[in-house]
Amino acid sequence: MKILIIGGTQFVGRNLVEALLKTDYQDLTLFNRGKTNSDIFPQVKRITGDRYTDDIKKIGGQDWDVVIDISGYYPTTMEQLLETIKGRVGRYIYVSTSSHYDVDYENPPEIIREDFPLVPCTEEEKHDTSKQSYNPRKAEFERILRSKKWLNKIILRPSLIIGNHDHTDRLYYWFRKVHNQDTFLLPNHGKNVITYTDVNDFAKIIIQSIKHNNAFDTYNANSFTASLGEFVHLAAQKLGKTPKLINVTPEFVEEHNIPFWLGLPLWIPADRRIDNSRLLKDYQFTPSTVEATTEKLIDYYANGLQWRDLSVDSPALKDDREQELMGLLKSEIV
Repeated sequence: MKILIIGGTQFVGRNLVEALLKTDYQDLTLFNRGKTNSDIFPQVKRITGDRYTDDIKKIGGQDWDVVIDISGYYPTTMEQLLETIKGRVGRYIYVSTSSHYDVDYENPPEIIREDFPLVPCTEEEKHDTSKQSYNPRKAEFERILRSKKWLNKIILRPSLIIGNHDHTDRLYYWFRKVHNQDTFLLPNHGKNVITYTDVNDFAKIIIQSIKHNNAFDTYNANSFTASLGEFVHLAAQKLGKTPKLINVTPEFVEEHNIPFWLGLPLWIPADRRIDNSRLLKDYQFTPSTVEATTEKLIDYYANGLQWRDLSVDSPALKDDREQELMGLLKSEIV
């Protein structure tokens, strides 16, 4: 079975290829620019090119049993890709997102299912390359796919993906705090929850999708729902730490212009639960737990990353700014 992976060397793709190489799916080809981790997977065939240029035509001229698209972000180039593979692809698996549901962050629904509406995408947003248009562009990508009735497709909507090789530092920020600091800020008692996808779970879901006789073409693909407080307390237990956690109210966050989600990574001032009952019914899948994922990641950060510094371009709250804010607060143990 010939499998083409568009992407494949950074985070999700890297974990997916590692998992595929342990299966019978050995006829793999990666199509990417060759700029990220270009030296990994020397045994895997490669086509070097930029999908957002005429390079995409390089994947034409041959048949693919499966195309797994991990790096589809800009819908304006999608028509050319689909024309290139039309009649030459058995199944197209698209890695979408569950962050593109059209919900009110301040008053979200109790749980979000696959039939919930997606955010609209303006003509300007289709061409925009900023992070602000990410959700509209992913939603538009799906609408284009859905319009192609000839295409055998599965659309997977992971929640916030966490795991080895995660370059974003979002969850690592909190584990590093537990490891390095006796005291740090935790927003809203750490109680707000969001839904997560363990990257190893997601790799398994993608692999099952290769031959899956699906009842639907779209699935929320997540592992568990958890709070920052759970991650922090589990990490503290694993590391034998007892940090003092200073509560930061949503009002304080707003007053001091701390951007939620980025300044205090993974935190939004409301719960966001994504339903995965459709996936659990149709796939042979037992999701990881927050406990198992935390234990695995602490080991990875300790042994693999050795608690390195955050990346210099991380938008997360800097240590000196955190110290300044803690000086304005009375200690409140969470």
